[in-house]
Amino acid sequence: MRPELRMLLHITAATAIASSAHAESYEVNVTSVGGAYQRSQELGYGNAFEALGNSINWNVYSGGLGEIRTQVDTGNVIWDVVDVNSAEANTGCLEGIFEKIDLEEVTAPAPDGSTVSDYQVERTNECSVGTVIYAWSWGYNKNAFGDAQPEVVADYFDTGKFPGPRGIWNSPVQAIELALMADGVPTENIYSYLEEGGDAAIDQALAKLEALYNDPQGGLIFWTGGAEPPELLAKGEVVISTGWSGRFYNAIVQENAPIEIIWDGQIMDFQNFVVVRGTPNLEAAKAFLRFATAPERIAETARYIPYAPWRASAVQMILQNEPWSEDGKTDVGPFLATNPANMDNFLKMGIDYWQNHQDEVTQRWEAWKAGL
Repeated sequence: MRPELRMLLHITAATAIASSAHAESYEVNVTSVGGAYQRSQELGYGNAFEALGNSINWNVYSGGLGEIRTQVDTGNVIWDVVDVNSAEANTGCLEGIFEKIDLEEVTAPAPDGSTVSDYQVERTNECSVGTVIYAWSWGYNKNAFGDAQPEVVADYFDTGKFPGPRGIWNSPVQAIELALMADGVPTENIYSYLEEGGDAAIDQALAKLEALYNDPQGGLIFWTGGAEPPELLAKGEVVISTGWSGRFYNAIVQENAPIEIIWDGQIMDFQNFVVVRGTPNLEAAKAFLRFATAPERIAETARYIPYAPWRASAVQMILQNEPWSEDGKTDVGPFLATNPANMDNFLKMGIDYWQNHQDEVTQRWEAWKAGL
């Protein structure tokens, strides 16, 4: 670790501890989705928050808004802070089951003093506080093509240069965007193109995918579970596949799978903290949010799972102090969606578009698949 950064982190920690000695201790109920992701939260900032004299009651749920709605509707709010995806954050904020949060109030300063401007991607509503970003990406088997290697979205469809079957999620989400990007629609215009083009834009994307499906040098294999793409690639059943960046990371680092991730055309998706409306522990919730999303704390979560912090300063801490992984050997930076090197051509997941059109586009997708 560079001496100046080590000193900065020590000063930050010392300041936090000193401040806590004179501050109120908090008890907060935090609900997340369990597994390796929640473990990264507990180790990244949960234990450190409690080390300052606070208390966290961790809960696990399976996602969705049903339990939260019930708590708000009955006036029996027992969850204070909940981890949700962006679609849930948007819906819950619109419904009024989440508190509106002043982001400036709960954002601890970065080393350069910046607060809200330190977030690399703007939040999509007034209730959410961004935590980590993951990618809908794609990768290939490094042994499949010799010296020529895929680099851009169009290569996913280029069976002349890169022959072999492709893996794709059994859902229109990501597949539609990928096809349109490869067909020349500028990345930043994908969702406006879909909104304005309606059925014609969907037809265009499905035609691109169908051509690949019927290509004797290509073909499509539809996958349904996140563990499948790395397995299909490692076994050589497909040569290129869409997938989630974290799943590819696990296969590459833990299993030494011959997979390379391509970040061109990655679709960023987000996890957020929200505060349940009517919580009796609002100040405790805000104190937790401010602590958990501080750069030096949110960066710690990437040691345990390769999801990118929303905050630019946290990403820089990781990149400047590799190896950052739990094993002390692996550089995590190359696998982070918000690593500047991975952001040359990215797309923010169109939460609003899919909330408004998910059902109709899925029906089109299923009818299309049935006719293949």
